[in-house]
Amino acid sequence: MELNQFIWNNYKESKEGQEVIKLFEEGFLDDILLKFVEEKNKDLECCIDIIDTFVSFSVFPPNVKIKDLYLYFLDNGLEGFDEEEEEAFLIFPPESYDFIISYIEPLSLSLFNYKDEDEDFYIPYFFQLNFAKLQKIADTFNVELPKVPLRKDKRERALYYLEFCKLWNEFRKQNNLTIFELCAFLYDFAPKFIGKEKEEVLPEPTNIWITGGGVKNGDYKFLSEAKADTTAFWSGNEDAVKGDIILMYCLSPKSSIEFVCRAVTDGIRDPFFWYYGETHIGHIQHIKPITLTEIKTDEHLKELPIVRKNFQGVNGTRLHNEDYTRILEILEQKGEDISQLPKLSSANFAPNKDCKNEREVELKIVEPFLNDLNYSEKDWVRQLPVRMGRGERNFPDYVFFAETKKGYERGKMILETKFYIKSNAELEETFQQAQSYALRLNANRIVICDKDFIWIYMRKNNNFDRTKYLKYNWQEMNNPEIFNTVKKEIGKDFIR
Repeated sequence: MELNQFIWNNYKESKEGQEVIKLFEEGFLDDILLKFVEEKNKDLECCIDIIDTFVSFSVFPPNVKIKDLYLYFLDNGLEGFDEEEEEAFLIFPPESYDFIISYIEPLSLSLFNYKDEDEDFYIPYFFQLNFAKLQKIADTFNVELPKVPLRKDKRERALYYLEFCKLWNEFRKQNNLTIFELCAFLYDFAPKFIGKEKEEVLPEPTNIWITGGGVKNGDYKFLSEAKADTTAFWSGNEDAVKGDIILMYCLSPKSSIEFVCRAVTDGIRDPFFWYYGETHIGHIQHIKPITLTEIKTDEHLKELPIVRKNFQGVNGTRLHNEDYTRILEILEQKGEDISQLPKLSSANFAPNKDCKNEREVELKIVEPFLNDLNYSEKDWVRQLPVRMGRGERNFPDYVFFAETKKGYERGKMILETKFYIKSNAELEETFQQAQSYALRLNANRIVICDKDFIWIYMRKNNNFDRTKYLKYNWQEMNNPEIFNTVKKEIGKDFIR
């Protein structure tokens, strides 16, 4: 949605809205920081020291415009001058990208203090460790965020701040906001407008990850005291999906796996988070410890690469289902009730071998499998009439999430069924037919099924490559690892 001016004006004229706008316009930088930056995972005293040092002692270079200050600091560092000691000192050296990434909040707030009415403004960045909130705000108000740079490109990650400022300054101008009103919008109005998302039933897990938690920093105490509804930001893998299983390895001096958690949000790529990948965990279960010694003497677990590295760089490491199965076996031997622990799902059905024709393949194999992928009949249209040039009418077997307006038909996925594809030539013919449907309907997946196999083709560069596909027999769907690979490509939650 666009910013509704009536709702915004009501906020702006309210006592609360006026107080927040005034705080950004007239308040001390320290007070702004303390109000809008969460203390968790932050050293606020250090942040305040950075602001005070930046503003009080900074020596800004001559002939550098305010709009170019951030770039100048990236390339040249920042010097300070202590008048009492009458000597210069280095606040941070050139190309200190790690420092910039770690302390973008106080640095951006310090830059916000310097304004040029003829230029775009620096905007405080208070989304560190909460990039998901920024994404939610952008999605709600139809703003497209710039693509997050790769983890290794630290300069580009630091430069993301300038992209952030450019984007929201454009939003500010489009909606006739002052810089102070924009700050109130980002950090007070928009979060309240969006509200806190209600706890939903988690989808079935599709991946297994292991991450780390410290003891001295309070992680272990927090996890041990977690309640049923406790959730928390955590470093992890940016490719994690809501519902995934997350094992928690407690670092030295514990050195043991002691918690099983679930991802309650999708993974996020956060340009200003040191570890880059983040998610939120919940459903935290304390289990009997599996110590590093036990792990290193286990015939299966000792061969895992992360174990060989003594769990160095553990955060967000992917585990296979067989690894997790072995961990569950060890827990069961220790007396743990593993029935209460999450597990990867599988299709859990036996394909019918008595199919006599194509329609029976659909009814006895394909549609039960679609149910296992969380689809229901309302999610697809069978035999959707589609005109394919010169008035020719065709009927794809299944079109998922179809838009059926005549002449404007669309669909997210096409599925074609055959009784038995006995040769490459028959597969090629079926593919060509499905490809024509998919391109006509702007679909991004093609699925072909017969009584023995399933083939999955992904759209890339606006087309489908007939030589690149996933292929499995139906018996393999009872393997959780394979089933969840398929689920991530064509499951309802991913296609929708």
